[in-house]
Amino acid sequence: MSKRSLREKANRASVFRSRTFVCVVENPKLIQNLMGIVRTAEALGVGKVYVIDNGRLKLPKDWQKMRDDPHLKNVSASGIKWIFVKIFSSTSECLQHLAKKNFTNIGTSPHQLGKKNVPLFEGKYTQHHLAVWFGNEARGLSEEALEACDFCIQIPMYGIIESMNLSSSASVVLNHIVEKRQEYSRGKLSKKTTNKQIKPTPK
Repeated sequence: MSKRSLREKANRASVFRSRTFVCVVENPKLIQNLMGIVRTAEALGVGKVYVIDNGRLKLPKDWQKMRDDPHLKNVSASGIKWIFVKIFSSTSECLQHLAKKNFTNIGTSPHQLGKKNVPLFEGKYTQHHLAVWFGNEARGLSEEALEACDFCIQIPMYGIIESMNLSSSASVVLNHIVEKRQEYSRGKLSKKTTNKQIKPTPK
């Protein structure tokens, strides 16, 4: 594909990108899982990916440097080139950034004591600014992140192995939330169009 065709495709895709929906990944252990999430988020039209890196992955702070990194481009299937990725050095720094923009935070760690747990298919995801958090492969989300979340999502599972790896669970959750937010937006647009078409009856 030529550069011009690729840019035209990117411009068309940008129309569907939800800039008010952010995916947050807190201290991932494996770069393959993180880049798998980046790839999925880009394909689904998620607005941005925020990464909290405590230094384990040694990711560059600058997105352009990530875009130019051959390894990151390879493991993300070039997804890193097309979706903005911002790096934070701590959970508190990321939470402060989201708070300034009035984001609602929801987590993906089920069965947390003192935290409302909601099955994925029963949750509300139409908040104007929404950030969904995914935790470390082994430890899950930190207490600080969980405290900031309005509720936690639980993916219903019916098999013997009641767990998924980080990238797989993110794919399931992001796909469902994007679908619900788009459905909500289409409904609002349809209602708006219908209201415009209804004209008052002359007296």
